[in-house]
Amino acid sequence: MNNIENTYIKYDQLISALGGEDIVRSRIQQISQEMIEFLKVNQLEDIAYIHEMALSHAIMDYFSDIQRLKDYQQIEHVNEIKIKAYETFWLLKRKPLQLSRQIDDDRFLYVNEKFLLTRLTSFMLGDNINMPIVGEKSVAFKNFLDTLYYYLKFRKCDAQSIELMLLAFKAGQIMFSNK
Repeated sequence: MNNIENTYIKYDQLISALGGEDIVRSRIQQISQEMIEFLKVNQLEDIAYIHEMALSHAIMDYFSDIQRLKDYQQIEHVNEIKIKAYETFWLLKRKPLQLSRQIDDDRFLYVNEKFLLTRLTSFMLGDNINMPIVGEKSVAFKNFLDTLYYYLKFRKCDAQSIELMLLAFKAGQIMFSNK
């Protein structure tokens, strides 16, 4: 019997298809460490915490989508942009960073979106993350990040739209890298 609970709660077949629990645990640990570092750097340890169940479900939902893509397209691996897009989508949807107490400052309301913005920025800049961005590029990049943050907070986004945004950013890097 394949009811909704079996489809969305029981992940036994997915774990088997992935090659075991170690792959899932590793990804959960990796993202959990990124979240812990994000909370420390932004001095949010007393304000927010990681909801382990929400994080676990986000990762399993991510793997489920990726496995469906692999099965449908009959491929063994997906590209890094698709990986980042689907991870971002499910982390945004499940919101594993939770506020630990009532706070009157609404800046903290979007802790998941801020975390995802920093993750996406790091991914987009890659090796150039420590390179200073100055002049017109600085203004354009800040506007891009502001728009992306707004999009993560207030717009309905799915993995495909995040993927397209990442592809467009990478294309822009290639097109304008010599200017």
